[in-house]
Amino acid sequence: MVTKITTKGAWHGEGDLTTLEALHATLSYPLSHLHSPDLKKEEEEIFQHYVNWQLFNNHRFSTHPNEGKEFYDVPDVMYFDLMGFIPRGGFDNHFDIIGPYFAKSKIAYKDMEIIAVSKDFGYCTMEQHYWGTTTDGKDFDFTFRISSNLRKRDNKWKWVHEHVSFPVNIATRIADFTCSQHASEHLKMKNEDNIKIDKKAI
Repeated sequence: MVTKITTKGAWHGEGDLTTLEALHATLSYPLSHLHSPDLKKEEEEIFQHYVNWQLFNNHRFSTHPNEGKEFYDVPDVMYFDLMGFIPRGGFDNHFDIIGPYFAKSKIAYKDMEIIAVSKDFGYCTMEQHYWGTTTDGKDFDFTFRISSNLRKRDNKWKWVHEHVSFPVNIATRIADFTCSQHASEHLKMKNEDNIKIDKKAI
C-alpha cells in the first residue's frame, strides 16, 4: 500500500517512499541549495536504492543476508558503525557478523535528503528508525543519525561510506538511543548546567 505523506518531519516506512519530491517535501528543515536540476535523474536513482534497501531489509535480509552486500561497494567501504570503526577492507567480515544478527528487522526514514554532486557520486542524510529481534532473541529499537556516500559503478549505485551515530550527553557520557535530545541540551560538562530544550518552541 502506498501512502501519501505530507507532514513535516514524518517517518517513512515501507510503502511511504513514493517520489523524491514527496520525500523532500517532508523535511523538517529547508531543502539544501546544493541540488542541481542537471542531476535530478541521479538523485532519483539514489532514492530508488533506498527504496530497494528498505524492501530487502524488511523481507529478505533474515533469510538471504548475503544479498545485502550488493548494496555496497564492499572492498572500498569505510564504515563508522554504532559499535566502532570498520576500516576499508574489513567491511566484508563485519557485515557477515552484524548483518544476520540484526536482520530480522524493520526500518523507517525521517528527514531524508538525497543530494547528487556528480553523475556518479552522491550522499544522503537522515534519521533512521531500526527495530526488530536479534538471532539470540533480544528485542532492539534504535533511532540514530546516518550519513551515507554512494558511488555509481557499472551502472549501479552502491554505498562506499556510512557514518552512524547516537546523540550523547557529554556530562554523563550516555548515548540517546531514541535520537530525541536537542544538540544544545547536553553539551556542558556538568549535567546540572544543561537545560532541557522544548523542541516545539524551536
